[in-house]
Amino acid sequence: LLPALFPASSVSAVDTPFVARQQELEQLNNFLDLALTGAGSVAFVLGEAGSGKTALVQEFARRAQMQHPELIVAGGNCNAYGGIGDPYLPFREILDLLTGDVETKWGGGIFNQDYIQRLWRLIPFVIHTLVTTGSDLIDMFTFDANLVARVAATAPNGAPWLTQLKTLVAEKKEAKGPASYKQRDLFHQYTKLLQTLAKKVPLLVVIDDLQWADVGSISLLFHLGRRLTGSRILIVGIYRESDVAVGRDGQRHPLSAVLNEFRRRFGLTQLALGEVEPKDFTEALLDTKPNRLGVAFREALHRHTKGNALFTLEVLGEMERRGDLIQDESGCWREGPHLDWTMLPVRIEGVIGERLSRLPDELYETLKIASVEGESFKAEVVAQVQAVDERVMIRRLSHSVDQQHHLVLAQGRQWLSAAGPRLSFYRFRHSLFQQYLYNCLDEVERAFLHEVIGGILEQVYADQTEDVAAQLALHFEAAGLPDKAISYLLLAGSRSMKSAAYDEAVVNYRQGLRLLETATDVAEPAHQKLKLYLALGQPLVMTQGYAAPEVEQVYLEAQRLLPEIDDLGLMIPVIRGLWNCYLVRAEHHRAEEWSSRLFDLAEQSR
Repeated sequence: LLPALFPASSVSAVDTPFVARQQELEQLNNFLDLALTGAGSVAFVLGEAGSGKTALVQEFARRAQMQHPELIVAGGNCNAYGGIGDPYLPFREILDLLTGDVETKWGGGIFNQDYIQRLWRLIPFVIHTLVTTGSDLIDMFTFDANLVARVAATAPNGAPWLTQLKTLVAEKKEAKGPASYKQRDLFHQYTKLLQTLAKKVPLLVVIDDLQWADVGSISLLFHLGRRLTGSRILIVGIYRESDVAVGRDGQRHPLSAVLNEFRRRFGLTQLALGEVEPKDFTEALLDTKPNRLGVAFREALHRHTKGNALFTLEVLGEMERRGDLIQDESGCWREGPHLDWTMLPVRIEGVIGERLSRLPDELYETLKIASVEGESFKAEVVAQVQAVDERVMIRRLSHSVDQQHHLVLAQGRQWLSAAGPRLSFYRFRHSLFQQYLYNCLDEVERAFLHEVIGGILEQVYADQTEDVAAQLALHFEAAGLPDKAISYLLLAGSRSMKSAAYDEAVVNYRQGLRLLETATDVAEPAHQKLKLYLALGQPLVMTQGYAAPEVEQVYLEAQRLLPEIDDLGLMIPVIRGLWNCYLVRAEHHRAEEWSSRLFDLAEQSR
């Protein structure tokens, strides 16, 4: 039997027709066949928004599960909203799924009940492996309270693996002071976990939206990819090529170097989804339903949509709703008497707008609010903003918006603790829906909703705000509340430091400094800036060392603020940082100067 926590809706099949792309499916199958022999590798699927990247990989995963009964599929999403500063996000989601959280944020309904039972039977082995080879991953990559509650629900009384897990979690809670880990140890443990699992069952690991991945996730992907030899593991990454090509923050995108290295190591393992050849996709899609649509219509449709999968689906749906396509007495679709191609939107945004404009006002407002939280959102948060009962909101999203209008997907539920609140997760079926709705908000309404949603998330997560610090910082920055945004950027950076995600910590602290440069209403700006510079110095030292010019510059900037600060607790680390910079460079005269100042401050503190 399935555990009660898995409702039928969470394991429903994908309802969108999948057509064409047979060549790409065969290529992915070839990669998987090689991986099943022990020749593990990394493959990438790339294309632009709406080209069908995720649909292709989900269909491949669905078929692979049917072909290979032992195969375990696990996936994770990168997030455009706070994901760059949220370390290891897709790998945390993957580990959650491997430990029984099938109400995952990736999958779109591809997991059937047979697969879930298979995964559930594997959990004792996964937990034993996690405890013995990846103990540091608990709390860093999966929330320990949720993990224990999740697996305990089906464990037999006295199961030794569950006892092991509970003992380890208890020891971590009793440990004095916050834990900190070395990145190489976390990477080694994650790799060892997957390698050990792959000895028992083959693995298909999917990472979606890699263009938004944090540097830590990209580094972990690189680490894993170089250690797949002899393992039955296929990793499939999905990304938008144009977003990677333009780089990030004026620099080369961190994924670019990894792609080049994997190309050198594995050869050609990229599938580029451009426009489908004329008629292939269009005809296959049209012929999923009985129709009498002629050659002229098919060619006109392909010219209009240029082969973009999402655009083609949306245009056909719009034509059905408008009466441009009608069903005859036998149930076949044919052209309506008033079909006019010039009246159809010529861009995907246009057809999305037409579709959304037909929603009842309350549903349209619900989705606009949801778009502010991001591509993935929580029903309980939207319900509070809209002043609607949570049960009404869940029914509205699951029945009207999901099953009737096909705009979102129900993803599942999560309890923040055994006695804590429950959160119901939904996801827009495509990021373009979320982007369109968000762009429909004016600047004032957008800022207001960001502030309200940020406040609700603070209440919901209460003493667990560190888990969503990056998202809270984004909301309060967009709301025009720099004080709160900076406090959460500091918290997000601290969380990144604990998990040895130093690049993500740098991103968070530098964003705080950028906010201070433009904000005019920050309380104690010098004090805030000094805290950010001191915080920034730590990950830079870990990645570059004290001798690096960038580290020296950070501490010099902090030192210039000291005349405005009367806090020895902040002054001493600044002077000590400069002393270390010059000491490791063997610039003894300057090191002695700062050492003298350090002694003076020590005397003052007595």
